[in-house]
Amino acid sequence: MKIVIITGEESGDVLGASLVDALKKTSIGEFELYGIGGSLLLKRGIQNYHHINEISVMGIVEVIPKILKIRRIINNVTQAVLELKPDIVITIDSPDFTLRVAKKIKSNNPKIKILHYVAPSVWGWRPKRVLTVKAAVDKLLTILPFEKEIFEEQKISTTFVGHPITSKLKPNISYSEFNSKHLQRNSKPVLLVLPGSRKSEIDKLLNIYLDAIETFNIYQKFSIVLPIKKELSEYIKNIIKEKSISYEITILDSEDAKYEAFVVADYAIATSGTVALELSYFNIAYLVAYKFNYLSYAIIKSLAKAKFANLINIINDKENIPELIQSRCTVKNIGSVFSKIVNDNNYKESILAASKSAIGKLSTLSNPSELAAVEVIKIVGNGK
Repeated sequence: MKIVIITGEESGDVLGASLVDALKKTSIGEFELYGIGGSLLLKRGIQNYHHINEISVMGIVEVIPKILKIRRIINNVTQAVLELKPDIVITIDSPDFTLRVAKKIKSNNPKIKILHYVAPSVWGWRPKRVLTVKAAVDKLLTILPFEKEIFEEQKISTTFVGHPITSKLKPNISYSEFNSKHLQRNSKPVLLVLPGSRKSEIDKLLNIYLDAIETFNIYQKFSIVLPIKKELSEYIKNIIKEKSISYEITILDSEDAKYEAFVVADYAIATSGTVALELSYFNIAYLVAYKFNYLSYAIIKSLAKAKFANLINIINDKENIPELIQSRCTVKNIGSVFSKIVNDNNYKESILAASKSAIGKLSTLSNPSELAAVEVIKIVGNGK
């Protein structure tokens, strides 16, 4: 059996790897894996046509320099898939890229079955993308409960499988064990600094976070811990070295260490994105920030339907998690809001309560990857 998985960024790589693991535990039998993935899918044996690093980019204006390259990748991958004639194509997240590939494959060979995992946020902006989904895919898997009705109204076969964060296992580590292992027995509480998973995000945001920590003397009360993926570790270290800050930062560049830090941390300053849901799941009080290219932001703002950037706030329809986006993303605002979270216990507890409520709505009480695997099996003909 031949399975193609196509994604365009790290979060899709994580979902794809988890889906492959779930498929291996089913009745699907042996299968060969092709497509576009990152380090995790490579470990699962994917034969990559391209790596996600060739595609991953955030924003609108930021995409422009890559347009021609991405177009070539879409054409290359489409041709490779048409020649391969796989049993199923699974496109994951990154809809501006993956759905273009899916639509091109489907238009050239309607018999190839395509499943898309993680719906585009048509409820947030660009609602007409629902028509692209209808034209490109045979099955849609959503990770947000309210999305199923939206797509089924357009006669798109849709299943809500739950958000993957709800099945995340929390490491069994105590505060003292973490400090002994990573902080040389420093007894201060842990503050996580999460500058993003892309260099473009780090370039825009890390210095603002570091300056806020310095200006508001936050480092005096906390151990500053910065989890980052291994391939960006040296990049981060160089930025910190050049900045010559007056406090120490503990950099953790493994997944295991990252989630150990999430278990013991009480607070975080985070770049808006997938990591925000993880912070809510791990019961951490945090704020989110983000800065786009000015033109990208103007375009996004004109097209956006959602009132908020953070998914917790979108689910609760209220800014429970403080959002400091674009012009609000300043050293002063980050320092002030973070100080309020630390010093106003009622405010902190409101953040934690909102997170708990929203996370509860994202669960199906089953493992999302296992539910997704069931849908894959149904499509390839092994389901009962």
